[in-house]
Amino acid sequence: MLSTKDAPLGYYIDEAVKQSMAKNVRANIAKAIELLNDSGPVAAMNHMSSSSNKLMRETGVLRDTNLSLDYKERIQDFQNRYNTDKHILGVPSLIKPIDEIYGGFQPGDFVVLMGWTGSKKTWLSLLLACNAWRMGYKPLIISLEMNKFQMGYRLDTLINGGESFTNDDLTHARGISPDVYESWAERTFADAPPFYLVTSEGIESANQYMVEAKIDQYGPDLVILDYHGLFEDARRGGTETEKAKNLSKDFKKLSVKYGVATIDVAAVTMSDGHGDRPPTLDEVAWSKQLAYDSDLVLAIHSPENTTLSQVVTRKTRRCPPFAFYLDWDVNAGTWQERYEGNNGTEF
Repeated sequence: MLSTKDAPLGYYIDEAVKQSMAKNVRANIAKAIELLNDSGPVAAMNHMSSSSNKLMRETGVLRDTNLSLDYKERIQDFQNRYNTDKHILGVPSLIKPIDEIYGGFQPGDFVVLMGWTGSKKTWLSLLLACNAWRMGYKPLIISLEMNKFQMGYRLDTLINGGESFTNDDLTHARGISPDVYESWAERTFADAPPFYLVTSEGIESANQYMVEAKIDQYGPDLVILDYHGLFEDARRGGTETEKAKNLSKDFKKLSVKYGVATIDVAAVTMSDGHGDRPPTLDEVAWSKQLAYDSDLVLAIHSPENTTLSQVVTRKTRRCPPFAFYLDWDVNAGTWQERYEGNNGTEF
């Protein structure tokens, strides 16, 4: 029962929510103990993880704002950015159209990065993470495709930018001495912001609850999920389509809940003529839900026998469509944005 006291209505609403949550928590704990006795610790832990995250999603994720009364907060935010060099609302990509047209990767953004097999979509996601890190932001990469050494060497290559070594030098342990590599690393990472990498070694199941746990643990500014199709659905969707839909919805909710920008690397369904263009929205593998939930969809295409990758928007919620080329050598870790192709034509 709520004790009576002289307090505004909001107090009683908050107290009612707390007591309702407490009741549900006690019920979840009781069920977990029952499962622990009957089915073992794994079943109990899965229940606690699932029920706790469901309860958190159902309470307290929405925030009411009276725009007529709270305008001073917006002015203060504007003033803070006006007085610094951080003029965009989001995490910078250091790629002009993403920052100047889209406004950077803003808190709550759910960005889908899609491309054909071998189109360098993972490399592009890592480049975006490295550029954010260079600007003092905290990236978190969750990779289910590569181990920490493979991913670490790629990231070091992009951060180094061709100055001291190549990716081949690192992966084949040649070209530079260990002392040179160590000296570069000590100079580069001394007093640097954290750069978090989670890989699949030792992880039995990587699902949306694990993603939430890592976001909650590290408090990143930018999350990279590589890639969508390798994550398990904790809600146990019956088909690949249902699994993809559940993951998409939950990744978007996590972005909003934690105020973090998320880039989800997604596969596409191969089709006739796919080799000469970036993929379209209707070619996202398994489910269109990714397109529905996303704030920005970037499609990358990297033709053979050229250093150019074409990047185009397939959806954007808050700005006109844009496109650009990346002229890059991923082995060297060097890149430059361009706005015209080999034949001199612009988009």
